[in-house]
Amino acid sequence: MHYVSTRNGDVRADFREVVLSGPAADGGLYVPAHLPVISPEEIASWSWLPFDELVWRVIAPFVGDALDEPTLRALLSDSYKDFTHRAITPLQQIGHNEWILQLFHGPTRTSKDFAAQLQARLVRHFLDESSSEALVVGATNGDTGVAAIEAFAACPNVRMAILYPRHEVPADRLAALLAADPERVLLIPVEGSFDDCQTLVARLFRAWPLEGVIPVCFNSTNWVGVLAQIVFYFHAALQLGGGTRPVGFSVPAASFAEIYAGFVAQKMGLPINQVIVSTNSNDALHRFLHRNRYATHASQRTLAPAMDFSLYSNLERFIWELYGRSAGCVRTLMEHFEACGELSIGNPQWLQARVLFDSYAVEEAEVRREVIRLREDTGAIVDPHTAVGALAGRMHRRSLGAPMVTLGQIAPEKSAALLAQLGVWDGEVVPPPALADEPPALQRGDLDGLCQALRAAQARAL
Repeated sequence: MHYVSTRNGDVRADFREVVLSGPAADGGLYVPAHLPVISPEEIASWSWLPFDELVWRVIAPFVGDALDEPTLRALLSDSYKDFTHRAITPLQQIGHNEWILQLFHGPTRTSKDFAAQLQARLVRHFLDESSSEALVVGATNGDTGVAAIEAFAACPNVRMAILYPRHEVPADRLAALLAADPERVLLIPVEGSFDDCQTLVARLFRAWPLEGVIPVCFNSTNWVGVLAQIVFYFHAALQLGGGTRPVGFSVPAASFAEIYAGFVAQKMGLPINQVIVSTNSNDALHRFLHRNRYATHASQRTLAPAMDFSLYSNLERFIWELYGRSAGCVRTLMEHFEACGELSIGNPQWLQARVLFDSYAVEEAEVRREVIRLREDTGAIVDPHTAVGALAGRMHRRSLGAPMVTLGQIAPEKSAALLAQLGVWDGEVVPPPALADEPPALQRGDLDGLCQALRAAQARAL
């Protein structure tokens, strides 16, 4: 298996290079040169497999000969050792053929643990092989950064730099970020939005300032962020239909990585009959799918803070597929987007996207009602992100005969204060700990300041 850039088909990288990277050097994203296709008979034969064996069957084709089988199996199994549910991703029924796939039983109680735990083990293995060191860099509005800090804590040859929007991270997640070891983790608040943080990270990788230090991105611009989530779809479909019955998915749009992973699973042969892109009032993806206009804009503060942004990096990988894997077309579109902040695709490509994905935007009042309704009607306690997906799945499903699965990305206790206000939380509401002093903030777009901060941190480490 080798990988190419979405903006340059002549770029070639193996799995090791892709793991130890962020965006490609040309600004594109690494994608497999081809996707493995699995026969219906083989998929059906996987229905009895334990989770770690299923993970190996799904992920191994993407690794190629970069890792031998015993090593890859050991790394995959170890990635899930700190998950607290024996099923890893259990299903919870909330209605007739309606389910929530619980993805929050990892160490930090969010779906971000899947990519973070796997990536940390792969990065450590490849760095140990070459006695190299890396700086793991990324942007977060809360959960992604917390999951990355926890996962990379056991990697001695890794330091981290985490950008976050100074005024947009929930207090409990900010407290967890600020509690990180300052010798290993450089926190960089930005006077701007999460979109501004993501843009700075992308620019940083193109102007990397640290000689001899490998830059690795912990966001899902790194292919591992997609790869770790393809397994979700196989696990749910095998549990509910043995790999032969069509299954639909509703994906709360806290990232496009989960959505794109569903597309990849379908291309691999999994019988997925529908993927619903579920947004809240931050509906950039919904407007793209309905109006063929994708644009960055100021996000609104909502009940689901992980969805409070408008820049979805993995959309580039999907556009690459829509254009028949034409790197030239993608490069032109993305350079226009980076210059102007908006993008429209060709009408044939847009119509294809409408066939592949449905979308639904949920208003804030509807989110509150759905949280309450699920508790009253089913006893299920869900966080607002999951409520967005559950309502969109119920309102916009194509078939009542096919199971509809909502990806439950965040544990409900992480929204305990809000759920208590809505009268659906009976447990203790633990106030966030007192916040430590924040570091000085960068202004939005200050690439020079970011590079200086990284150089200073490296000098202190030496």
